[in-house]
Amino acid sequence: MRIRSRIFSALSITVIAMLLSLSCSGELSAQSQSSVSHMMRLLKSGRIPASRQGTIIELICRKGNPEELGFIWEQIVNDKFQGEVKEKSLLALKEAFQNRKIKPSGSLADISKLIDAKPPVNQIAIELAGLWKVSGAADKLQQLALSAKTDEKLRTASIDALVSIGGPESIKAMQKLTEENSPADIRYLGAAALVTLDLKQAITAGIKIMASSKAGDPTPFIEAILDTQGAPDQLAAALSTQKVPEDVAKKQLRYMYSVGRSDKALSDALSKAAGMSGEDKKLTEEEFKQLLADVIAHGNAERGEQIFRRADLSCMKCHSVSKAGGEVGPDLSPIGASSPVDYLVRSILYPNQAVKEAYQTYVIVTIEGKIIRGIIVDRNEERVILKDANGKEIVIPVDDIDDEAEGGSLMPQGLTKFLTRDELIDLVKYLSVLGKPGPYAIRSKPTIQRWLAMREIPNLLLTNENPDEELFEEQVLRASTTAFVPQYAMVAGLLPFEELKSLSTDSKVLLQAELDVTEAGTVGIRINSAQDTSIWIDSQRLKSQTENELQLSKGVHKLTLLIDLANRSDQEGVQAEFFKPAGSKASFTVVGGK
Repeated sequence: MRIRSRIFSALSITVIAMLLSLSCSGELSAQSQSSVSHMMRLLKSGRIPASRQGTIIELICRKGNPEELGFIWEQIVNDKFQGEVKEKSLLALKEAFQNRKIKPSGSLADISKLIDAKPPVNQIAIELAGLWKVSGAADKLQQLALSAKTDEKLRTASIDALVSIGGPESIKAMQKLTEENSPADIRYLGAAALVTLDLKQAITAGIKIMASSKAGDPTPFIEAILDTQGAPDQLAAALSTQKVPEDVAKKQLRYMYSVGRSDKALSDALSKAAGMSGEDKKLTEEEFKQLLADVIAHGNAERGEQIFRRADLSCMKCHSVSKAGGEVGPDLSPIGASSPVDYLVRSILYPNQAVKEAYQTYVIVTIEGKIIRGIIVDRNEERVILKDANGKEIVIPVDDIDDEAEGGSLMPQGLTKFLTRDELIDLVKYLSVLGKPGPYAIRSKPTIQRWLAMREIPNLLLTNENPDEELFEEQVLRASTTAFVPQYAMVAGLLPFEELKSLSTDSKVLLQAELDVTEAGTVGIRINSAQDTSIWIDSQRLKSQTENELQLSKGVHKLTLLIDLANRSDQEGVQAEFFKPAGSKASFTVVGGK
């Protein structure tokens, strides 16, 4: 038995390697099809170890035909695949449709059962129901979309799926979401969905929501408008006869500029509604020179950093500093040392004048009239992958592309509408000193620059100072990524408490950071203050003191801080760093990014 197992193992590895090679080369030859058939025989034999099933299934879905994908689907719905294998199989089927427009043969109605499954299977099943346009799942999707108990992420996925399925019932469900008895955020989601289903109704509903309340986030609605060909001009025309609150119009403008859009008609209409000038006046040569002189003579980098961090400007959504922040635009850590002040000013005022090749955007219009704008991440004969201004990667099948063209910079045109002249001077001053010796130099210490703040702290931590380790792992360490929101420290490493107040529960805030240990050994953790702070590394509770040392194995470890802000000033903040004690052989990197 052991010899047969080794032979089988060697055979399966050989086949996997061969198919990977063919997959990477993009060949759809008879040899490739034969390899998929061979993989199918291996899978059907039932002798492939669970640890290898996921990889083989992914390869089959990458090149297989509808009948072969149909077999994978049968195994999923009949619970032949479990746990990680089931999740990987569903994701592979999703990728097969996104890249090749291929779905499993046979009935897909059983997807309704998977929608009732536990995360993450239910989320993927909802997305597949929309991609495959499974009309039989519409009732269940409507229930999720309309229920007040539905998780935000599942509701959004259900709405997207209903939009894809379409039909009168989907329109009715979205109309119900926009009714006045729904919360403003949900009403905007309904209006956004109607943009695809019935644009005229969507604009009517959207303006009604905008005009009736300052509450809610209009981002989904304006995003859907901007993503639909012809919709921005139609909304602009409707706004010319309707009055909406200034604050609501400003929110919509901010979102437009944050994704690099400055559609003239809509920008002018929203600017007028917001009580702002719709024109971007170009500086004369004398005005430009005076601005440069004022940056050098009067600019304040400390104030400029606060401006850079403002949510309404969205700077950190695209850019990172000290490897923490957005990953769409360049890391700005060395920008002051490498770029003259006049270049910085021009980049802010006129972002489309000099776009670096790596950040050149493309605008793709699909055959359904959707507009997708972003930086090309990858492209082959089957699909294009774009990264949009939010950092989201969007897969577009080549067969769905109607037109494409270069689209300039993702840097928002019109940013200065939200800045006074003095604020612009301070912002440029801050950028001009980044990377230079002094307080804004590129960091050399392993400080934590990117934190994850938990949206809702589990009662387990609010009522128990020493929670059970297993429950801590389940509710905190293994919590979904959607349970956290990123928070970025200032260049010096301080994360102000003032920015965390809105995320506190019973005056407490939970922060998490990650450390990637590449060589095991003793690692030290230093925080600026342990006052009213509980500290964990993974599930191990540490002493509430400013310095701790412990042995860490190779791999990614999580530092968790639970801080009570009740007796802490807004002007204070948390600052933490890892260090290598004398004699330690440990090697590690603080995890940054978005």
